[in-house]
Order: sequence, then C-alpha cells, then structure tokens
Amino acid sequence: MLGRMREHAKALSITLWVVIFALIGTTFFVWGFRSTSGGLGPDTIATVEGEKVPYTEYQQAYQRQYQQYQQAMGDKFDEKILERLNLKTQIIESLVARHLLLYEARRLGLVIGPDELTAEITGLPAFSDKTGFSRQRYLRALESARLSPERFEDGLRQDLMIRKLEQWVKGAVNVLPDEVWESFRFNRASVKVEYVLLSDIQAQQATIQRLAALVKERKPWEEIVKSSGLKPLSTELFTWTQEVKRVPDQDTFKEAALALEKGEVSPIIQATKAAYLIRVIDRKDPDPAQYEREKNEYHRGLLRRKREQVFSDWVRQVRARAKVKIEQANL
Repeated sequence: MLGRMREHAKALSITLWVVIFALIGTTFFVWGFRSTSGGLGPDTIATVEGEKVPYTEYQQAYQRQYQQYQQAMGDKFDEKILERLNLKTQIIESLVARHLLLYEARRLGLVIGPDELTAEITGLPAFSDKTGFSRQRYLRALESARLSPERFEDGLRQDLMIRKLEQWVKGAVNVLPDEVWESFRFNRASVKVEYVLLSDIQAQQATIQRLAALVKERKPWEEIVKSSGLKPLSTELFTWTQEVKRVPDQDTFKEAALALEKGEVSPIIQATKAAYLIRVIDRKDPDPAQYEREKNEYHRGLLRRKREQVFSDWVRQVRARAKVKIEQANL
C-alpha cells in the first residue's frame, strides 16, 4: 500500500478535516456562538456510546456554517445549495466524530493537565499584545463573545484531547528506507503499456474468468490476447500525474500499471467502469541520484501522508464499530 501512496494524496473528508484539523482555530467561535432556540425544541440530536449530543451543539454548528456560506456567496447564496451539499448530515457526522474521539481519548486515559491548557491559551495570538499574553485582553475577548472562561477552557481542553489522541495514533506510524524508495519509484516512474479493455464487466464475466485463469497459468501474452477475442490497445509513456487516453478508470489503471516491471502482465483489474489486463512494454525509473537529492524531504512528506491516512482509516473504523443513534426526526 505504501509504495502506491500518491505523492499528492487526496484530501480527507470534509467532516474529518472540520473535526480534527480545525481544532484550536475554531474553538472560540464554536463555543462562543449562542443558540437562538431559547431553550425550546428537542434536547438531543444524537447519542454516541450512551452519551447524548445536545441539540444546541447541532444548532450552533449549523447556524455557523449557514452564515459562512451566506457571507462567502453573497447574492448568489441559495439554501438549496446547502441541501445539495447535504450540510445537515455533514454537521451531524462531524459532531458524532468529535464525541467519538473524546470518548476514545478518555477510554485510553488521555488527559490535559493545567499546564498544557495554560500553555495553549497563552500561546494564542488572539489573546496577546506586544508584550505577550494579556489576561485583560483574554477576558475582554471572552466577554464580547458572551462566553465564560470556564466554558471556553472546557471546549479548548476537549480540542487538545482530540489533538493528543491524533498524535497518539500517528506516533506509532513510521516508514522504512525501502518503503521510501518504493514510493518514490512508483510516483516518478513512467511506463508504456498495452492492454485489453473489457468495457462491460457483467456481460464479459466469462471472458474475464477465462483470461484470469490464463494469467494465473503464466501463459504467453499473445495467447491471452488471442483468447480474449479483442484487439489490444496501447499507450505512450505516462506517469502517475498524466492522463491516459481511452481509459475510463484513471487511478485504478495507472496504479496497476506503475506497479509492474517491464514485460510483466497484471492480473485482471476490475475497476468501477471497466476491467483491464495490462502488460508493460517499457518502463523508465527515476534517476537514483535524483532520489538521493530528494530523499530526506520525500521521506518527511511520505511519513506525513502515511500518518494522515492511517489516522483517517482509524477514525472510520472507530465510527463503524461505535454505538451511535442519530435522531433523524430532529434534523
């Protein structure tokens, strides 16, 4: 998996980024936003591992996102856009994720001590003047947001708990030197291939099974192609970042092709839109001298991407096994 990790990995889901990586920057606004419900309406939007998620949290988050879209789009703003974005579900999932991560942090025994909390508050630029942290500025800022220090600090403490949990998960992830080269080679190589395109997976299942058996028996490429009854297609040299013409499933196709050596035949690749059988005609690997020049920087980037991917997968696993009940009637 690591060798095939993209040099420019896809961004994590909106929900995950909102919950995990916008931690301290949004605390002031999340906890400072006042509900307009006046205490009326439902009191719970979800239950996470037996803990209730107050409806006011959902209401505040929704109002905040609503205003942000409204301000960003101006006259073009239309509430139907929020419906198309499925904003309500996004917000619910972000709140559920937040409560789940706090639950996991407590389960693992993670805590935020007074010194950690103090260091975080005094390090926030919003509460500093030319001489450094200003308690008077801190209290004025909270007062203007109609927010008590206790409530703000409770929210900040939770954010720090989530950050510590993230660091705990990521801290166990490392890469080996061979993995760095494997990933560098995959991302910087170029290959030229010929391939059989099976554009209707369901209708061509018999052909797919027959070709898979021939590949497993290591039959010559020419015999495999003849058995397919199809004319093989070919490409020019391409890299991971280049589009391959006449290929419906770009990422899947390129990932399979770039993992092969010259002359090697792939197993049947069943993607979303089609199935493929690929043989590499030519392969050009990156210059080892270039690798030596970029190795350290590439190692850092790969480690960062791997840790983010592992953490993202871990959060999804936590969500999948968690006991969560969402009060759909309250949305």
